Amino acid sequence: MKALILPLGLGLAFLLAWLEPEWGRTLKQAGLIPWLVMLIFMVNGYQVRLAEIPRELSFLKGLVATTVISLLLGPWLALYSAELLALPAGALLGLVVMGTVPSTLSSCIVQTQLAGGYAVWALLFSMALNIAGVFSMPLMLTLVLQESAQFQVDPWPLLRQLGLMVLLPFLVGVTLQQRLPFSPDARPLQYLPSICIVVGVWLALSDSASLFHHLDPLLLLKIGLAALVLHLLLFVGNWWTGRLLRIDRPGCIAMALSGSQKTLPVAISVLALLDGSVGEALLVCVLFHFLILFADALIAPRLSATPVRAASSGA
Repeated sequence: MKALILPLGLGLAFLLAWLEPEWGRTLKQAGLIPWLVMLIFMVNGYQVRLAEIPRELSFLKGLVATTVISLLLGPWLALYSAELLALPAGALLGLVVMGTVPSTLSSCIVQTQLAGGYAVWALLFSMALNIAGVFSMPLMLTLVLQESAQFQVDPWPLLRQLGLMVLLPFLVGVTLQQRLPFSPDARPLQYLPSICIVVGVWLALSDSASLFHHLDPLLLLKIGLAALVLHLLLFVGNWWTGRLLRIDRPGCIAMALSGSQKTLPVAISVLALLDGSVGEALLVCVLFHFLILFADALIAPRLSATPVRAASSGA
């Protein structure tokens, strides 16, 4: 049931934004999206477990390499992928934003475990990338979008807003975990982030409802291809970097999945902070999320013949 909430909910969000955009547009203009993003990261912070942190050198090497590839190289790979396929400005913005944001805090951990990788590594990689991403995203968006000569981004307001919307709620959630009696695994907390993502996508798409009346199937195909190219470049880059650093196979699996998946909530929050209509960019982010989850669901079971044993050894 939990796995179906997000895909079914995103489908419903598209339908509501297409048929009844006024409600979503009103709520977006009331400033609801930032609060949804803050709630997502507060819950994520509340669910984080810091009991066991690997101390071996290979973990530290993998963490540094994954951070550099995902947060610093990823935006440039996104720009070149978009330019290679001649994506229009709105789609280019969406792909660059997805290349800039950190990894997911849920799906990459689950898929790492299924693939026989170190689930603990994936968890800590995701946490570190989300914290570091607050500081890297404003800088990288400014550099990369200025390079495309189509957008101008002021990094300092973006840094301040991301700190308030992502980092601060995450730290509050970690702090509350020690003070509240509720289990981090409580069922409402398992569903709440996905519901917030769905509502945020509905509000953002409703504000650009006219986009649905001019969708070009060829453009959708190009967006999908660009998303897969970016994901595979990040996946292969992290995998082979891990091999060159002599990191074992389960560690390379954690690097590849954590460093190539990208988080939709942060992408929504970044687009909400940018001026102008971002409907086409948001469409790219949602398509990227769908395609990558599907692609990794096919890849993960083939990475290891003994997933349970390998995953447990990483703990």
